[in-house]
Formats: sequence, structure tokens, C-alpha cells
Amino acid sequence: MSKPTAVFTIATIVVLGVVTLGVSNPTPSLTGSWQVDTRHSDAQLITDATTDYGKTKIDFTLGFARVNGGLILDDSDPAKSSVDLRFYPATAMLPPITEDGKFKSLWLANVANHTLVCFHSKGVTRTADGKLQTTGTLVLTRVDRSVQADANEAYAGPVYGPPVIHRVTHEVTLVFDLPASDGKGQDGAIRDSASTQVFREDFPQLLKAVTATYWPPVVQDKTCKAIGVPGEDYHGIPCTGTMLEAPSLPEAPHAANAEDIGAAQASDFNAIVGERLNILLHMRLVPGSAAQPTAGS
Repeated sequence: MSKPTAVFTIATIVVLGVVTLGVSNPTPSLTGSWQVDTRHSDAQLITDATTDYGKTKIDFTLGFARVNGGLILDDSDPAKSSVDLRFYPATAMLPPITEDGKFKSLWLANVANHTLVCFHSKGVTRTADGKLQTTGTLVLTRVDRSVQADANEAYAGPVYGPPVIHRVTHEVTLVFDLPASDGKGQDGAIRDSASTQVFREDFPQLLKAVTATYWPPVVQDKTCKAIGVPGEDYHGIPCTGTMLEAPSLPEAPHAANAEDIGAAQASDFNAIVGERLNILLHMRLVPGSAAQPTAGS
């Protein structure tokens, strides 16, 4: 299914529904080196939640992330294949921190926390139904800073403490849904998807970090063009692109007399449980080197 194109201004957020995954049966040969097209790829992060005061279980999309990385595939000898991927909040085209927690000071000027998740394969195999399966190391890198914001006459904004780097790992398995053999575009690019599931009891640091991270909307293939001279009705530079943003949790009910129910009661209407995390990768792969620019550069 192709993604719709949204038109928006810099000051406007357009909500896009959940992206569906296409699964094809043919088993194409993908031998070669592939690079993730970051402008047209995303990671959807889904966890478990409840609504209606815990009576109804739901799947909730925490947000969408940018994806980069690459794959080297060898159909004749899958053991020679490798997968290296990373996803991160869409504040820039490249992650602001590296896997070992290095960063440029300018990236921490106004943000207290940064999250980066990397995957490094240890081997690739073909499943009986023709899919690719790879087991490897999932690496969580998190940079946190304490924030002090004392409201007084001399207040000049929040004061951030020194950065604290956390890096933890866990083994996971990614399963790829391959495109049809005739699914390549004119430039040789293909659409691919992959998924994995992680449980809190196995990797509690990941669940905690992902649910605590702010995931801004991902705008794919963003193009902005100024039109004319700004006037009184100026509302920003019009842009086109595909915007992915997590939907809101269900709205709490209102009292029969149209007055809001108590704030405490309304706040209990929804709850993010966070016992599992489903990671769905939607990628556009282009032929070429699997190497990526250094994060944080």
C-alpha cells in the first residue's frame, strides 16, 4: 500500500494513520549491498496499553522514528550476509549521538535526553516460507541529563546537568518480509519491512527508554517552497511530504451535564502498560554501499 501525500505548513501537524505492511510470496534474489533510504523509511513503535479504566486492552503506537543503516545479502551463502540498522527520534536526518554515546555539544543545547537503538546481525538465514531471519544484538544508547527549573524572578530557562550515558544490549531476532521479484523501481530500489518483539522482562531498559522518549513526527520526502511575498495572512512556508505521527489515546468521557469529570479520574482512563514493544521497520532500500555517515556528525 502506498503512503498518502500530506500538504502542511511548518506550524501545522498532519496526522497519518498506521502504516500497513505488504507481504509478497515470491522469493526474489537480493544478493548485493543495500542502503536504507532515510528520507523514505521509518520505524513504528507499538506497545500495550489499556483504556476505559483498564477494562479494554489496546495496542498503542508510541511514535515513529527515522531509520538508517544497510544490508549486505548473499543468497548463495546467507552466513556471509549482514544487517546493521539504527533508529532514533526524527529531530534530524542523522542521530545526534553515536552508539557509544559521543555527541556534539550543540545537540544538547535544548534537549535533555537522546535515544538511539542499533541492531547488528550475527547471521542471516532463509525461513521455510522464503523470508529472511537474522538474530543479532540490539543496542540501546541513552543520554540523560537532569533538569533544574526553579521559577523565580531570576529564572532564565531550565538548567541542564552533565550528560549521563547508558548503553545496554540484548539479543533479538528480526524477520524480513521480502518484496516480489518484480518489485524493484526504476532506480533499482525495493520496499522491505522487518519486525521484532521485545518483552519488558527481557529488556526492561529498552521499554523504559522508548516509552519515556518523545518521538516527533517523521516527515518523509519533505519539500518546502516559499510562494510570493508574506502578507497579513501568512501562515508559514507550505511544504509537501508524508507525515507519520502517532495517534492520541482515546479521549476520556465527559459527565452527563457536559462538565468535565474529575481530573484525577480522567487521567486514569488510559494507561500505557509497556510490557512489550513491537518494532516495525518500513524501509526503502537502494543499491549501494551499506556504510552510513557517522552519527552525531
